[in-house]
Amino acid sequence: MRALLSVIAVLLLAAGAQAQVYRGNDTGGIIPWSCETEAFAHQIAAEHCARWDKYPRVTSVHRQYGDYIAFNCLWSPFVNRYALPAVGTRSICAYRRLRPVVKALN
Repeated sequence: MRALLSVIAVLLLAAGAQAQVYRGNDTGGIIPWSCETEAFAHQIAAEHCARWDKYPRVTSVHRQYGDYIAFNCLWSPFVNRYALPAVGTRSICAYRRLRPVVKALN
C-alpha cells in the first residue's frame, strides 16, 4: 500500500503545473504572470539563468493576467545590486473575497 501511495505521489508531483520562460536568453527573460507562477518565479528564473552559470534577479511583476514577470541574469548577485533593484514576489496565492454591493432602495 505504501509503495502504491508513493508512486501516486511521484506522479502527481511530476504532473504539476510547469511554468516556463516565455522569452529569454542569457541576459534575462519574461514569465507569463499568474498567481501560481508568481510564487515560483524565483525558482523558474534561477533554472533559466543556471544554463549560463548566472544568478537571477526579478525586476518587475505586473499582477494582471496577460502581463509578465521580468527577470535579469547577472554574473554576480553582488555587482550592480542597486542599479537593478530586486522586486519581491508573493509566496502564496490568496484571492480577495468580493463584498456584495447593496444598493439602497428609495
